[in-house]
Amino acid sequence: MEDIYFRCPTGVYIVDDSLLKIGEIIKKEGFTKVYLLYGNHLKKNGELEQIIQSLIASGIEFEAQGGIKANPDIEFVRACTVEVKEYAPQAILACGGGSVIDTAKSVANAYYYEGDPLDFNKKTAIPKKALPVACLLTIAAAGSEMSDSCVISDYKTGFKGGFNSPTNRPKFTIMDAALTLEVSPFQTFCGIADIISHSFERYFSPSVADQLSDYLALAAIRECIDLAAVLKQNLKDIEARRQLMLVSSFSHNGWTSFGKSKTRFPCHMVEHEMSGKYPALPHGLGLRFLMPEFLHLNEETLGEKIKKFNHFVFDVNDSSFIHLESFFDNTPLPKDLSEYGISKEELINYQKKLLLK
Repeated sequence: MEDIYFRCPTGVYIVDDSLLKIGEIIKKEGFTKVYLLYGNHLKKNGELEQIIQSLIASGIEFEAQGGIKANPDIEFVRACTVEVKEYAPQAILACGGGSVIDTAKSVANAYYYEGDPLDFNKKTAIPKKALPVACLLTIAAAGSEMSDSCVISDYKTGFKGGFNSPTNRPKFTIMDAALTLEVSPFQTFCGIADIISHSFERYFSPSVADQLSDYLALAAIRECIDLAAVLKQNLKDIEARRQLMLVSSFSHNGWTSFGKSKTRFPCHMVEHEMSGKYPALPHGLGLRFLMPEFLHLNEETLGEKIKKFNHFVFDVNDSSFIHLESFFDNTPLPKDLSEYGISKEELINYQKKLLLK
């Protein structure tokens, strides 16, 4: 086997009343000057003002920029990088979900780079140094709060791509389940699909018999299935929300592929094509239509592994894709993508790309 090196240095604060404590946590971590990035809903909900007051109370200098959209665009990153270089903060504070955090990572890598930040996502350059990124997580989904990945789009060209680097690991992440209580049913279950996908893709990457990471991946996926049942009954179940935050981070921080020298992410690659062309398409929703079809197309070659997946996740003993399909069909997620401009025929063409060579 190939030599493997694994390191996940991100610190995690699991707290209540995070909006009051964020300033003191940042100060405790040794930062006194930060650049704050946030999404739209943080301002609408009044949470941004509480964050600002906490920073002021702790003597933290800051500048702020909001308006980050889902599937973040490189133009925002480019403009923001200019401002961040002028301000010269000690760290970037990302308050939001995966789109905000990935934007922060992209800016952090660009801070010490003279070229175009998109070079990293196109894999024509490798970052050597980045500003530290701190996260206040507001939705359980992308797992970017502990991952080494960063995904950015270019709306002008339809490109969407990610890259992995140690420089993408956040310095620390603050998790407060109360911040997710107002997340809609649609966004909650898009998030669950996203969380499942990170362990799903790692599980179906090549492995040896009885590999620890495969069992960790299956446990993470089963946790999502069980939490989905709870949240369908009560979307404001605070303990279920807290556990969903934890499994979101665990599913994408590298543990569910721990010990594997190679991983493959065919569902993610195809979904990046989809939401690169259709930026309004939520990442998790796109994956909802790809994972079951991946099982369907690859049953012949992955039959035994699919059977093990179904046994652990759904308590059944066959290799059918229908169990995962049925799970998604019984969530608030739509059963087609017509409202995003993607016809059934076009979706089928995307799905065909999932057949492993």
